[in-house]
Amino acid sequence: MSFTRYLLATACVTAAAAFGLSNAGQAQSVPTDPAPGNCQISSGNFAAMFEGGVVKLNGVVKPANSTTAFPLNFCPFFDWSEQMFLWMTSPAPRRYGGGSRVMFSPQFFTVTPAGADGRRTFLRNEAGQPLRMFLRATELGPHMRPALFSRTGQVIEVQKSDPSRPVPPVVRLQSGQTARIADVRTGPAGSLQFLDLAGKILPVRRLQLPEMQRTFLQLEGKRVPVLPVAAVKDAIQARKFVFHGVPIFLDNAGNVIDVEPGQADFGVLLSQNGSLIYYITVVNDVYAYHRTMQPLDIPNPGSLNFPLTSTDAAAVVSFASAHGFTIQDPDALAVESKSSWIQASAVSNPADYIQVQAVVPTFNKSVASEWVPDGGHQTVTLVMVGFHVVGSANGHGEMIWGTFEHLGNAPNASYTYTATGNVTKTVPQNTVGAWMFTPSGAGQPFNVSHAHWDEPTGKIKGVPNGSPVAPTPVLRTNPWGMPGNSPGTNTQVIGANASVIAQLIGGDVRAKYFQLGTTWTAGGQAPGNNNQVGTNHLANATIETFVQANPFSNPPTPSSNCFSCHGTNSVLVSHIYTDLKPLF
Repeated sequence: MSFTRYLLATACVTAAAAFGLSNAGQAQSVPTDPAPGNCQISSGNFAAMFEGGVVKLNGVVKPANSTTAFPLNFCPFFDWSEQMFLWMTSPAPRRYGGGSRVMFSPQFFTVTPAGADGRRTFLRNEAGQPLRMFLRATELGPHMRPALFSRTGQVIEVQKSDPSRPVPPVVRLQSGQTARIADVRTGPAGSLQFLDLAGKILPVRRLQLPEMQRTFLQLEGKRVPVLPVAAVKDAIQARKFVFHGVPIFLDNAGNVIDVEPGQADFGVLLSQNGSLIYYITVVNDVYAYHRTMQPLDIPNPGSLNFPLTSTDAAAVVSFASAHGFTIQDPDALAVESKSSWIQASAVSNPADYIQVQAVVPTFNKSVASEWVPDGGHQTVTLVMVGFHVVGSANGHGEMIWGTFEHLGNAPNASYTYTATGNVTKTVPQNTVGAWMFTPSGAGQPFNVSHAHWDEPTGKIKGVPNGSPVAPTPVLRTNPWGMPGNSPGTNTQVIGANASVIAQLIGGDVRAKYFQLGTTWTAGGQAPGNNNQVGTNHLANATIETFVQANPFSNPPTPSSNCFSCHGTNSVLVSHIYTDLKPLF
C-alpha cells in the first residue's frame, strides 16, 4: 500500500442476515463457514479485548499489547489488526479526553498535508470539535509523488509541475531529434500515436522497458507475479503534459512512457452519486512524542527505530510526562492510520457507518468537466469507507500493516477458501448489488480513473480532459489481500473476520467492516526478496483504487504491496515521519 494498499466477496444475502446486517448498501458478506482452526478468535480472547473483560454493545476495546513477542504463525498478526481496528474505532473513554472515537480523541493527532516548505504539522484532536479532512491523491510512490504503472509494470512517479514553466509538447524521435506534436490519437492496443502538422505519424522514441514481473514464493506453495521492492524504490521519474485532453508522460530525455490505459496521476475516487472521497491521517501519542524527541532535521533517520519494546515506550512516556502530557496506552507503541470518508448524504443507510463531523473544502461544480475550489469550507457529517492501521511491534520495526473496508464498498474478483468439512469453495466475481462505488452489474474496465486532482490549481478534472468528472467502477482484484486462488491464507483472514463479526453485539456498527488482510516481514527484516509475509498483495479499494493489480491488462499488471513503497525497518518506513515538525 502507499501508506500506502485491499477485499471481500460477493456472497449470499442469507449470510448478511446471519450477522444482522441490512441489505441496503451492503451487497456482500464475510463467509460464515471457514474451516475450524483458521485464526478464529475464541470467545475468551475476544472478551479480553474489551475494557472490563466483557463484550458490550459499542464497548471500548483496549489496544493490542504490541510489546509482546509475536510467534511465527500468521494468526496473531491478523488478531492484532482486528483489535487495533476495534480499539481505534471505539467510543473514546473519558480518560482519553473525550471525542467521538479513540482515533479522534486528544490522545491522537491529525497530520496535515505538506506545506510549501515540505513540512507537515501535528494537530492535536479536540473533543467536540470537527476534524479537518483533505482531498489529496490516493496513491503516492516511494518519493511521495503521484504514482501510476507503465504498461510493462514499472512504477512511474510524476514530478511536481511548475505552472510558470509548463512542459512543452515536444517528444524525442527515434533519430534522436526532437519534434513538436500537432495531434495525438489512440492506436492499436490502446497505445498513443503522435502526429505532425501534415497528419503523419511521428516515429517517437519510446522508453523501452522489460516486463516487470517476477515470481514471489507464497505460503500457499505457489509462485505469483509481484513487483520487486527495488523496482519501486527506483521508480521512473516522469514529466507530464496534457495535449488535446490526453496526458502524456515523458522521461527526462523526452522519451515517451507508455502507461496503463486510463491511468492518471492524482486519481480521484467518487461514489456513484458523485460524492468526493476525503482522507485523514492520524497518529497516536507515542508516535507524536517519539518524533518530538528528535531534532527537526534528523541526522541519520535510517538508523532510528520506532519504539519496539516496553523499555522503548517507557522512554517516550518519561519524555512526554516531563512536558506535561500523559500517554495513556504506551504498550500500543507507535501507531499511524489513514482512513477514507464520504459525505453521509451519499448513502441511504448512514447509521451503518462510523460517522464523524469534519470540515472539508468546497468546489464550484457548475462546469461538469472541471470542479473548481472556491476557497470555502463546510462542516458536514462524513462516513468511513476505508481504514489502514500501521503500528510498530516487538521485533517488527518494519511495522505491521492491516487494512479494513466497509461491506458495501465494491465487489471482489473471484476467490476460493476452505469451508467447514475441508470443502474448497469458490465465490465467483459478481458485481450485481448495491455498491457504494460500483454500479450494479458493472463490467470492464474497472479501476480506471475518470477524474484527477490537478496539483497546481487544486481543480478536479475529468479524465480524459474535457470529459465530465465521473465515478469509477471499482473491483477488488486481490480479495483478502492475496490472489483469489490462495485458499489457505484467504481462509485464515476470513476466519478472523467471521469470528469478530459474529461475537460483536448486534447493532455494533463495527460489524459492518471487515479486514482485507495484514502483512509484515519475516523476523522484522527490512523488506526484500521473499521475506514479505501474511497477505502481502494488499490494496484497499478506497485508498489504492487505481494501482491495484490489473489481471485484464496485456500483459497483466503485477501486484505491488505495502513494502513496495515502504522498504525499510527504520522510522523511514513511515513516509511522514521526517516531514513532521516536532510538537515543540
